[in-house]
Amino acid sequence: MKPIIRFYKIILTILSSLLLFTCFFLYLSQQWLMTYYKGISMQEIAFHLRMPLKGTSSELTKSFFALVIKPLILPFLLFLALYFLSQFWQVIVINKKDNKEWNISKLFLKFKKIIIWPFAIIVLLLSIDSLIINFRLDKYILSNLSKTDIYKKEYIDPSKIKFDFPEKKRNLVFIILESMESTFFQKDYGGYYNEDLISELRTLAKDNIHFTNTNLLGGAAQVAGTGWTVGALVAHTLGIPLILPIHGNNYEGYNKFLPGAYGLTDILASAGYQQRFLIGSDKRFAGRDTLFETHGNVLIKDINYYKANGKIPQNYHVWWGFEDEKLYNLAKEELLDLASQPEPFNLMLLTVDTHHVGGYVCRLCKNEFDLQYKNVLACASKQVSSFVSWIQSQEWYENTTIVIVGDHLYMDGTFVPYGADRRTYNVYINSQVQPKRTNFREFSTLDTFPSILDSLGVKYQEPGLALGRSLFRDSLTLLEKYGLQVLNEELPKNCKEYNYFLYYKR
Repeated sequence: MKPIIRFYKIILTILSSLLLFTCFFLYLSQQWLMTYYKGISMQEIAFHLRMPLKGTSSELTKSFFALVIKPLILPFLLFLALYFLSQFWQVIVINKKDNKEWNISKLFLKFKKIIIWPFAIIVLLLSIDSLIINFRLDKYILSNLSKTDIYKKEYIDPSKIKFDFPEKKRNLVFIILESMESTFFQKDYGGYYNEDLISELRTLAKDNIHFTNTNLLGGAAQVAGTGWTVGALVAHTLGIPLILPIHGNNYEGYNKFLPGAYGLTDILASAGYQQRFLIGSDKRFAGRDTLFETHGNVLIKDINYYKANGKIPQNYHVWWGFEDEKLYNLAKEELLDLASQPEPFNLMLLTVDTHHVGGYVCRLCKNEFDLQYKNVLACASKQVSSFVSWIQSQEWYENTTIVIVGDHLYMDGTFVPYGADRRTYNVYINSQVQPKRTNFREFSTLDTFPSILDSLGVKYQEPGLALGRSLFRDSLTLLEKYGLQVLNEELPKNCKEYNYFLYYKR
């Protein structure tokens, strides 16, 4: 029986080691998230745990290894070494097994019972407490157990609407700026900074159609399920948040991304548009490829595409892939190619230099301000303005609308002043129609989808599409109708309508 007992003790020790390791891993991972993703929601955590993370920034992976994995390796190896040393010592002093002075194995087992298990439980309880306080795990669970009828009352199904395009369909250039907030404006213009960080984007907003929540420059509020890049892309193009249920581990998001939803790229594809999505990172990250390939069959060109076609050197990799300077130059080539063809086009760009933490300092960035991210913002502002000016100099610009939005709020909460009313950036350039009003509008990124179609001169007999309402019309947005608190409480709740988006069945 002794070999069986010894085997049982070995298994128990390994399990206790894994428990302690797992508890510390969970706790340190939360500390890392609070450092690099301050304000992250459980929705985003749940989403990324189920989706591919290929192409993640090397800086983020290095920081995760340094702050989470590295601190665990030495204690874990030391723990195992002590255990196996105790087993080895027990064999050596087998004839002295009653000698307490030399029986290290017994001392180790007592140490395991008295210290390790209670310590593991304490760390686990601290992790759960942190999940509740910092990530609102309790609210996430309650939302999943609750039901809402907001989709039944407010969702306008775009797949059932007739769209009338102008006789000459307008082209669309849709620029999605990573983490770009109207909060970054100077205080005199509606922002929260003493410096004029994004003066070129401010000029574009003042000279064109810019929707704001005040009489100064402002923007869109961030609602539940839209606070990270893929959630924001879903909001801007499908008019719904990205909400995954707790039981969503059978979600086929990577093969069929929200197959029951119907959005901007689906509508433009049906209207004969050529569509391309350009990114300087790996398209597979978080399922961005599936999102656009299964909604309108959009041609996605990422770092791997450009390397395969000789546009980017094979061994080149900075930040998340390649910097925005290269992205804009490649976009110019794409636009000249698209403009030479008879079909209307939709070119979408997703920038990356302004990603947290601190952004990427490219060769164009100047050292104007005291913080790196301020310099990155100023550089990004100049680059997008230069790109817009280039488009405006082209002969096909007359029939082209440019829409520029920030995808979501910047995730490093230490950069933005505490208490700021944070909003994402927006501007509509060369729109086919003029809005009824632009000031004192309460809206979210869900409203981008119908607003873009209106800016292209597309007509339809509804105040909006999906959960979005066109800002070019006088209809109340859901944010104006319900308020931010109610909307954030209702959107994450369960309902059969959203299950249809997820699984294509009610």
